[in-house]
Amino acid sequence: MTIDEALSDAVAREVRHGEQALAAATSLRDLGMRNDALSRLYYAVFHHATALLLTEGVEPRRHRGMPGLLLTHLAGAGFDATDAARLARLATYRDMADYERAFDATQEILDSAFVDAGAFIEKAIAHLRARSLSS
Repeated sequence: MTIDEALSDAVAREVRHGEQALAAATSLRDLGMRNDALSRLYYAVFHHATALLLTEGVEPRRHRGMPGLLLTHLAGAGFDATDAARLARLATYRDMADYERAFDATQEILDSAFVDAGAFIEKAIAHLRARSLSS
């Protein structure tokens, strides 16, 4: 397997995992399981962000570092502070949903998170397609 094939496989795997996490988030939302939906929604975006970073030769190691890595390595590709803020906001929601015992996500928070995730994922997929790394 060539380096290009290995990269393409790794990117495809991340995108597939992101799509699966998004499907899970949507199902959990439909079941009224808002905290669980927020958690899976973050991972949907995380996997797409990882796919983007892999195209730049960067393999992220920490969740909290993702927004900075995105700005550092993909600013020239059109990713900006708005995209980094979406990623950071979703990470915060995920932390609250998973670790704050008293946190109950509202429908408003969940709806806003889905808007953030949708915008980020759409932009990520468009970038990957333009580089012929996603179908």
